[in-house]
Amino acid sequence: MRLLTPENRELLRVIRDDRPDSVAALARITHRAGPNLTRTLGKLEAAGLVTFQQNGKRRVPVSLARTFSVHVDPFSSNDRIEVA
Repeated sequence: MRLLTPENRELLRVIRDDRPDSVAALARITHRAGPNLTRTLGKLEAAGLVTFQQNGKRRVPVSLARTFSVHVDPFSSNDRIEVA
């Protein structure tokens, strides 16, 4: 749930619509600091919302999510995201 901030949702939209050819290009487009962006992308990747394709030395972020559901377990921290 914490991953679905307005900023991260905008990040997913930029990845989907603008198709940056590297993480550095994504940082320029979104005006986000590289280390922070890399950390956020790692979390989005762990959640199954983005993946990376290798293009030479560059890692190209790719959006996996078109729509997704968030399942909240009110009794524990076992929340999960299902990508459609």
